[in-house]
Amino acid sequence: MTAPPVLSTPPTKRRSVTAWLDPARLLPVAWPVYIELMSGVIAGIISVVWIARLGGAALATVTMAGTLENVLMSVILAVSGGTTILLSRAVGASEYGSLRPLLRAAFRLTLAITAVICVVLFALREPLARLILGSGEASAVRLSVDYLTVAVPGIAVFYGQYLVDSTFKANGDTRTPMRMAVLSNLILVVADPVLIYGWLGAPRLGVTGSALALVGSRAVTLAVTWRLYRKSALLREMNAAPDAPAAPGPGPVREILQAGLPLGVDFLVRMSAGMLIVGVVARFGTDEVAAYGTVTRTLLFLTMAAYAMRQAATIIAAQAKGATDDDLLAASRSSSVRLGIAWSLLGGLAVLTLGGLAVDAVTSDAAIRSAAHGQIPWLAVYITLLLCNVTLSGIFLGGGHGKALATSTTTGAALQLCLAPLLALTPLGLMGAWIAMITNAGTQTTVLLVLAARQTLKAKEVTA
Repeated sequence: MTAPPVLSTPPTKRRSVTAWLDPARLLPVAWPVYIELMSGVIAGIISVVWIARLGGAALATVTMAGTLENVLMSVILAVSGGTTILLSRAVGASEYGSLRPLLRAAFRLTLAITAVICVVLFALREPLARLILGSGEASAVRLSVDYLTVAVPGIAVFYGQYLVDSTFKANGDTRTPMRMAVLSNLILVVADPVLIYGWLGAPRLGVTGSALALVGSRAVTLAVTWRLYRKSALLREMNAAPDAPAAPGPGPVREILQAGLPLGVDFLVRMSAGMLIVGVVARFGTDEVAAYGTVTRTLLFLTMAAYAMRQAATIIAAQAKGATDDDLLAASRSSSVRLGIAWSLLGGLAVLTLGGLAVDAVTSDAAIRSAAHGQIPWLAVYITLLLCNVTLSGIFLGGGHGKALATSTTTGAALQLCLAPLLALTPLGLMGAWIAMITNAGTQTTVLLVLAARQTLKAKEVTA
């Protein structure tokens, strides 16, 4: 039985800079994840451009739906993330027989969560739209109800894709999910104008067409992904392996949630903190809000890379833990720390030197440009700290220390939540909001670096 290539313990002596930065070889696993994430970002931007031509009410509808999907993503990340971690550990230990109960539990858990969410959201789609958009926005509420009527049942496809992707990623294959994401987003880019504006003889469906294009592109991709899964190496190994004996301890459903909840909490807390800070910035006028949105949007190519490296570290650390490969686990920790620090410094420098050019390329409004240029130095410090702690977090998820990550993220976010509105009322003004954000990111980064150093020291003491 052949172990996945990512499990090979890296050589102890390698001379290149890349080898020193990445002894666990995270980057070959990370770059497909980066393309997967960025393809979704780019497709989302293109979809917004098409929808924007329908007017403000339609744009508000899609924005509301995007916010709702981010919340729903935190739920499926808890399941798919936990499934990926546990499957990776089983693959690392070559215990393919234990994959069957894990996958059955993950399927049942996903099915139950999907059913509850779809029924509740479908029944409450109009009150939810009124709550988010306001009762006075009758046109936007009506369009949102039309959009959610199609999009809510499509959550089943959305969640299903995450679950099937986890089986490939657990086996070290991040290229298949990348290809499927690119396929889905290419279909979406083509289907959006056809169904929104009635091109090529299709009916003109407006906002409803956008929802149909999104769900349809995902459904086609899920069908293709499922076919590939039926032919995958992981399934062949699983079918050839005898059933694993029942293990003492918590059942597979509980294990999945224990492993995945820290990831869901981390995502939800980060997203919520970002949304709350927008409310604080809004006190200083629409120009500042627009500037904040502009400068943060231009950073997606930096932050998505950090999240890609986090996924790679999670997979490899989980496989190393399953294989009881202390050398690979230590190498994954070194890779995460070194890559996190290097990428954060590079990202901060890029924002400081090129941020102004990026803003000028995105908007021609003089007031927004002026406000954005004032925020860029603060953003450079913030992004340096943020990229580091995001990259670092993967080793804690994969290495079985997810609670430490969730605690770190929640503590930092709580500090930001308390400090931002208070400092914004002082003479610091908007600068106070940035100080709160930097405190949040700095707290998380410091805690994770200290924990990583302690784990490295403990591993050396055990070896000695």
